[in-house]
Amino acid sequence: MKKRLSILLSAAMAFSMLSTAAFGAGTSKSSADFSDLKDLDASAKAKFDTMISAGIFDGVGEGRFGLKDKMNRAQFAKVAALIFGLKVDTSLKASSFSDVSADDPANGYALPYIEALRGANLTDGFAQNAYNPAGEVTKEQLAAFLIRGLNKDAEAKSTAGLNDPTVSDWAKGYAALAIRLKLMDSETDGTFGGTSAATRELLVTSSYEAKQQYIPGSRNTNEPGGGAVTLTMDMPSYDITGSTQAQVKSVLQEKTDEGWRIGAVVKLKNTSGSAVRIPDYELRAKASDGTVYVLQSSASNPHSIPPQSYVELSYMTVIEVKTELDLTDLLWIDVDQNVYPKQETLLADAPIGSIVWRGKDAVIEDSALLGNWGVTFSVPGESSALKYTASRLNRQFTGQAPTYIVQLIVENPGSYTETVPDFTLGGKAEGQTFIGKRIEQEPVTLHPGERKYLHYAVTTDLNTQLTAFYVLSPESFLKQGQSTPIVYYTGRIGFRFPSSYGTPMALPAYEFGKPIAIDSLSQAVSPQLGVSLMSLDWFENEGQSFKTAVAQLKFKNPSGSPLSVPDLTAELQNAQGILYSGTRTASSVKEVLPGMGTVVTFTFTVPLSEDAARFTFRLLEQQGQQTYKFPVAETSVAVNPPAADSTLLTFYPFELKLSSWSLSAVTMANPTTRAYTFNYKFKMDLDVHTTDEVIVDPGNPKLYMQLENSEGTRIASKVYTLAGENRLMSGSQIINFDNVSSDQLEIPVTLKIYETINTPAGDAKRLLAVLKQ
Repeated sequence: MKKRLSILLSAAMAFSMLSTAAFGAGTSKSSADFSDLKDLDASAKAKFDTMISAGIFDGVGEGRFGLKDKMNRAQFAKVAALIFGLKVDTSLKASSFSDVSADDPANGYALPYIEALRGANLTDGFAQNAYNPAGEVTKEQLAAFLIRGLNKDAEAKSTAGLNDPTVSDWAKGYAALAIRLKLMDSETDGTFGGTSAATRELLVTSSYEAKQQYIPGSRNTNEPGGGAVTLTMDMPSYDITGSTQAQVKSVLQEKTDEGWRIGAVVKLKNTSGSAVRIPDYELRAKASDGTVYVLQSSASNPHSIPPQSYVELSYMTVIEVKTELDLTDLLWIDVDQNVYPKQETLLADAPIGSIVWRGKDAVIEDSALLGNWGVTFSVPGESSALKYTASRLNRQFTGQAPTYIVQLIVENPGSYTETVPDFTLGGKAEGQTFIGKRIEQEPVTLHPGERKYLHYAVTTDLNTQLTAFYVLSPESFLKQGQSTPIVYYTGRIGFRFPSSYGTPMALPAYEFGKPIAIDSLSQAVSPQLGVSLMSLDWFENEGQSFKTAVAQLKFKNPSGSPLSVPDLTAELQNAQGILYSGTRTASSVKEVLPGMGTVVTFTFTVPLSEDAARFTFRLLEQQGQQTYKFPVAETSVAVNPPAADSTLLTFYPFELKLSSWSLSAVTMANPTTRAYTFNYKFKMDLDVHTTDEVIVDPGNPKLYMQLENSEGTRIASKVYTLAGENRLMSGSQIINFDNVSSDQLEIPVTLKIYETINTPAGDAKRLLAVLKQ
């Protein structure tokens, strides 16, 4: 009986923790729904809210999350499948593990998810042919799950493991890499605690970090060049003298009007303890037909090599041959001119057929050198430990031409500080390569273990379909007697255009006022700031063929010092992929004070035909000195329904309560002319208060009051602010409409009260109340 009760309780707990993920329905929850999460800081709450609202985690009981509770391996199988977007076959009834059964009342629900993990190589089980679904997830197992999910299994196995007795030998590399990627931390005693059970708190925070770093689509391991490998291409070295070694960095062969341009860049390394001069040799390129071409040395080439260092030397020649040419070798030749006839000695012969770059006509056909979107790569020809991964693609227009902004994550797994070398990306289309440029103009330096973003802008022609991005290195050659070098690009590796580009990402429904998770690598938003979207409403532009969506964003500062208001922009995207760019309204508020918040307003001009009830809302930060922008947060948000209450006027962050009101006409006669004038008086008892501790700009929002006659024609209006001087305040108020445009007494009249806001396209207004006489 006790065993049966234990099984039933285990099953009930599993259902409780995963119910939202299983059904994806019901009221969206957040950290505010759990008593044991109320003391988390703003940053931690944002992480928990993201994972809870996405249905990945839920509570263990009514009002309790179970922060320090444990989670078993069956439960985490479902979590991992959701985090990494694994394909789950819910019709499966049989498992490849002997201890996993669909009939298991406690863990049988997890069978399809466990099989999904195995199919994606995230797990090979706990023991021979066993998964141990009821076993607790240990810290080292969690590290292995997450590292494999991020396609970094090979990197973990090549990483120097932790010297830590609490970590099993097989897991030392996973633990070290998890710490370096900031997925997990060591315990307070300095150990990793690898064999100890992971708490649900750690499961949420580490899973959140993994979800942030995960690149959708990179788990396609069945596709050639998938994300499970690292693209790199190291070239062998050749002894030139007793103290110098040569290595080919790049070779160019591109067509010109006269024939062919051949360029080569080689590295010479000095292995001795003192400086040496560049050896005297000729560099020659050999073709497949046996013809040999002598390359000229660049005028800017150095003349010596410092000890234990290397230099790069550039060579080039132009040949007037208009037949096909295939280069096969680079030859270093020592030419002795002091004897007759001159004597030539071959110093080194480097095969180059596989690395010759044919300029704009170059095509990478080797699947080992052209990975899928999300593959990790190193820059060929560079002595650097830095690793790069394409993480996101955005498109905007530069004039009439589309520009693709490629975001790379660069990380430094080495032991020394490094600066990102000079390279760019080229967008490959049929018969053409579009050379991009790096948006970050200042040097980008990474300390050991650090990760940063790089952004590259690739502008193409209209209607161009890109198929890949090539990693290109700029090279130069300076002719003797000239001052301007010839600049060209060469490459060896690349990655394919993402197949999922243009497909909207499925996002959990957002609840207004909840924290929005900001990209952890964002440079625009302080990690101390909390960010929330407070409202999204439709406003009308009277008499125009468009309308306006207005979003109110709140920044909250829980720290003890003022923080600058982040310089962000925003965009809305409907389900059809149509984008609407936002305009940030001007504000005199530049700082978020300690313990306070501030409101930033974005307006979006959209056609009247736009009837979407839900949009993807994105926050974007500017990259570089150009107008390039890239998302740092996004969420799925519903537009608020129209206001329904005539006496309670709500518009963030204000709330106005009309406890009583009256509307009357005032007739005045001119004793001399006996002409009559008509005014209207609106008397109200008003309660004005703010619903949040925030500071708003005095100019926005405003109240706009409009008097209409029985035919709906405007006859008078007034505008009031709710902040700053001359604002509407609580108490009895009398408003005289003395700008009446009608020359007769209008009875009855209707008073409409709007929220109004300034936009680049003119004032927009949202109806709050209708008061009829």
